[in-house]
Amino acid sequence: MPGYRLYRSVVAGATGRVGDALTRQLLLSPLCSEVHSVARREARAFDGLAAAAAKLRHHAGDFGAERCGLEASALQGVDAAFCVLGARCWSSESEVAEVERDAALNFARLCAEAGVPHISLLSSAWADPKSSLLPFGRIQGETVEALSAMEGFKRISIFRPAAATGPDGSLLPSDSPSLLGRGMWRSLPLAAQFMPNRYRPVALDDIALALRLNVELCHSSQRVELLDYRDMMMIIGKDVAI
Repeated sequence: MPGYRLYRSVVAGATGRVGDALTRQLLLSPLCSEVHSVARREARAFDGLAAAAAKLRHHAGDFGAERCGLEASALQGVDAAFCVLGARCWSSESEVAEVERDAALNFARLCAEAGVPHISLLSSAWADPKSSLLPFGRIQGETVEALSAMEGFKRISIFRPAAATGPDGSLLPSDSPSLLGRGMWRSLPLAAQFMPNRYRPVALDDIALALRLNVELCHSSQRVELLDYRDMMMIIGKDVAI
């Protein structure tokens, strides 16, 4: 039987695609009593939700600063942290390093100092610290390694979707400036049919749902858990056809 439990959360990246969907779900979840958002700008997309007035707490943070420039006391009592920061363009190595490594780790340090027991990181199936072909994958892999070695967390969940799809099932558009990069991205759904299922694209709303339900319903026997396509489908109850 799943163990339902009340919790308070904090999200880094609430203004992004996955962050918006996740934050909306957290605000509407009866199990999540409070949602803190750490971002450069306030998330105004939730102004129309009645739950936002009661549950949403915004903290203006500087992701380039140690612990995002915030006091750990701002997150006192938070049980679950979600880092869903994402670079706008994976072809820009410097941007990926700034957002998906440096900013993510600064947020993690803030959460660790605040005593948050569980952190979830949105990474990707391409994350590999030894990758020489995919710089963004190497940087994401470095982030996973550094976070996994960080003291203070009782549980670390690494989510590794290959790509996200929109409501119509099509891949979310790539921000790659190169024609080759955009072409390779568009070919992923076809190529994924001949690759291990961990490279299958995942619906954006399903990624957000897996992030939330993993906190609300799931326990882990490992301190660091790596969650690929199949794991996410099992969490949200869509594993029958896998």
